[in-house]
Amino acid sequence: MPKTTTVTREQIENLIRRMNEIENARSTCTVDEIVAGISALLAANSEGWVNGIHIPDRSTKNKLNRALFELVDDYHRAIDHIVIDPPFVSFVWHMRSVKHNFEAHGCSIFEVDEAVLISRLWMYFDPAPFRAMGMQI
Repeated sequence: MPKTTTVTREQIENLIRRMNEIENARSTCTVDEIVAGISALLAANSEGWVNGIHIPDRSTKNKLNRALFELVDDYHRAIDHIVIDPPFVSFVWHMRSVKHNFEAHGCSIFEVDEAVLISRLWMYFDPAPFRAMGMQI
């Protein structure tokens, strides 16, 4: 029997919009503000997988976000396509940095809990552009 949820499509859409706004505010916010803003959208017991590698907790995800936003100070992500089927959302995205001559494409899948926080996430992308900038992904 499918899991029932009270989370609505609109709530999930707002969550994704808010996350994208936070991530794209790097030019006007500090790394600490960006990391804290994203962290606030993750459930305390959240976990995830990045290209199949388990990210066991919010603290580990925060460290990954910190490394990205410290390196890419002109980060910008656009969401190309989104599919919402509560409590899940999947979206195709691309991110770029003009300063670092960098562009990456990927997709993410989130499970959203009853508090409208991300409880589990899966992210898939080609790591080559990140590695070319010196990130260990």
